[in-house]
Amino acid sequence: MYILVVVDHATRYPEAIPLRSTTAPAVAKALIGIFTRVGFPKEVVSDRGTNFMSAYLKHMWNECGVTYKFTTPYHPQTNGLVERFNKTLKGMIMGLPEKLKRRWDVLLPCLLFAYREVPQKGVGFSPFELLFGHPVRGPLALVKEGWERPLHEPKQDIVDYVLGLRSRMAEYMEKATKNLEASQQLQKFWYDQKAALVEFQPGQKVWVLEPVAPRALQDKWSGPYPVLERKSQVTYLVDLGTSRSPKRVIHVNRLKLFHDRADVNLLMVTDEDQEAESEPLPDLLSSDPKDGTVDGVIYSDTLSGQQQADCRRVLQQFPELFSLTPGQTHLCTHDVDTGDSMPVKNKIFRQSDHVKESIKVEVHKMLELGVIERSDSPWASPVVLVPKPHTKDGKKEMRFCVDYRGLNSVTKTDAHPIPRADELIDKLGAAKFLSTFDLTAGYWQIKMAPGAKEKTAFSTPDGHYQFTVMPFGLKNAPATFQRLVNQVLAGLESFSTAYLDDIAVFSFTWQDHLVHLQKVLKALQSAGLSIKASKCQIGQGTVVYLGHLVGGGQVQPLQPKI
Repeated sequence: MYILVVVDHATRYPEAIPLRSTTAPAVAKALIGIFTRVGFPKEVVSDRGTNFMSAYLKHMWNECGVTYKFTTPYHPQTNGLVERFNKTLKGMIMGLPEKLKRRWDVLLPCLLFAYREVPQKGVGFSPFELLFGHPVRGPLALVKEGWERPLHEPKQDIVDYVLGLRSRMAEYMEKATKNLEASQQLQKFWYDQKAALVEFQPGQKVWVLEPVAPRALQDKWSGPYPVLERKSQVTYLVDLGTSRSPKRVIHVNRLKLFHDRADVNLLMVTDEDQEAESEPLPDLLSSDPKDGTVDGVIYSDTLSGQQQADCRRVLQQFPELFSLTPGQTHLCTHDVDTGDSMPVKNKIFRQSDHVKESIKVEVHKMLELGVIERSDSPWASPVVLVPKPHTKDGKKEMRFCVDYRGLNSVTKTDAHPIPRADELIDKLGAAKFLSTFDLTAGYWQIKMAPGAKEKTAFSTPDGHYQFTVMPFGLKNAPATFQRLVNQVLAGLESFSTAYLDDIAVFSFTWQDHLVHLQKVLKALQSAGLSIKASKCQIGQGTVVYLGHLVGGGQVQPLQPKI
């Protein structure tokens, strides 16, 4: 058994006809039965069932002067009023007593009667009132009459009745329209809170969400397919490339933009952390030799010639401090405490030839720098390449990283605190003169403890290696590095601060700033650290620090961060 459901959009009046067959003639016969009671509509909207799209029904619509429209495929919201009533009707049938459920087709008129006499929230009236112009005598009305035993009402002239009916219908429709508009505005308001306008251009490729045959309730993404044309604000003509339906109009909710794969195929690619070390591997072939000397330092444009000369005299006292080669501090080493855990060994990720060649180049550079060495360790972590936020020669640069998740899962946590970024930013906000320094591959300036080197081992297609210095990605690396810079700047906290390798010196007078610079640089040099000159900014009125513009009495986030 089937149910043909028809709902009047103006009055919300529903009709539900039980059918043994859903063929086009059976559907047409049921529709004609409805139209003989309420008249022929001007417009009909239905889904794209084969019976509704048949030539039989098309001929009937043409003969009856009815405009016929179809919903967008797989987007039932187009005819949401009917779909919502289907859910309500199904719930009413399921609510019947068990012994009556088999006779649901006989009881269907009673269920419809109950629904039709209940006021609709959207319009404020019941479907009966909007269709007939007066409340009908339903079961509740009969009970009320039995209790109250009303007197016979005086008879009304037929002309007065018709005029009154017209007046009531006009009043009902006016109120229903206002109530419906208010209800729709409220629904639109809540829907728009999370809705976003999605647009596609002709030629773009998209994924299409389609049902999986024969499981109509299960969907899957297929494609990609090219967009041919925008049919309306929310529908697009898509070329599916199939013989059955080569072109189809699809609602935007069932489309998703297709993104071409990058040239570099990796198992895991993550976004760049803007606050992390921005260049862990120094460029040994740098085209600008000033990057490794004092001459590469950036001075503020607001400084006078004399002030810039004063800065140079201070910086030139520490020529060994500025270098592209990572320094080696003697103040600490990094250990990895894994307790009694067994060695963690992870397999190499599958990689393309292009990725393998990139990894080979990076490994060769690190061997030359002495930051890694060949290993026979039982520990092994896989290598991944992560895209940097900037490009070079129009190509996305990749960063060499080791996936230490397996090692980190068995490493005991170092609870050394990392400073609150907001407190550091507020500390710099009132300063008049600011200078910032960035250590050269900061993590690599800390040696690994002898017993921890083997735990940093990683595998590549060309061999097995381990770090001699603290690599990026270790669980406790930030804590070790923060402990080091806190030790280096101990006693200088009143005019310097550091968040990992981002060091800032701040002062309120120029003479104080020169003294403060000298003390901080001396402390860094004594610790055996090195600074990358091109990342240093001296004597600035405002600087970008931890994603904020600070200095000169202001603290404000950068526009891209908002």
